[in-house]
Amino acid sequence: MALMVADSSTLILLAKCSLLEIVCDLFEVVVPKAVIVEVASEDLVKNYPDAALISKLTSKGAIKVQSPDSSKLPLPISLHKGEEEALLLAKKLGRSMFATDDGKAIKAARFFNVPFIITPKIVVELFRLQKISFKKARESLEKLGRIGRLAGCSRTAIVR
Repeated sequence: MALMVADSSTLILLAKCSLLEIVCDLFEVVVPKAVIVEVASEDLVKNYPDAALISKLTSKGAIKVQSPDSSKLPLPISLHKGEEEALLLAKKLGRSMFATDDGKAIKAARFFNVPFIITPKIVVELFRLQKISFKKARESLEKLGRIGRLAGCSRTAIVR
């Protein structure tokens, strides 16, 4: 099973498009603790269905939490803690795909030669692999356009 290290925005967007469970079935999804804190804290789980889903999948082991090395990357740009830890974890694991929609994280992934994928591309790949219908892919891409598949988006920037 292929390994995917995801950051906060990717988890949120996939959950909002009802695709996160499918992705968890196809990939071994791993996130650092900082990402879980950003997307599925106790308060968020009470208020947001996507946070509750992420928490449920983490509890079931469909999303695994793993710590990156404690050392920091000598980043050429500053990243939020979740993106930085996810990138560090993807680099550490080596055989993984880094899932992010953050523009700065994408630049850092390129800098460190870490393979990455953005959420719209995940949707396209799910369709290509015949895991979702054309209708579901189109609806998901339209929803991503509405809710903000933007470089640099965070939980606060994503319209609930």
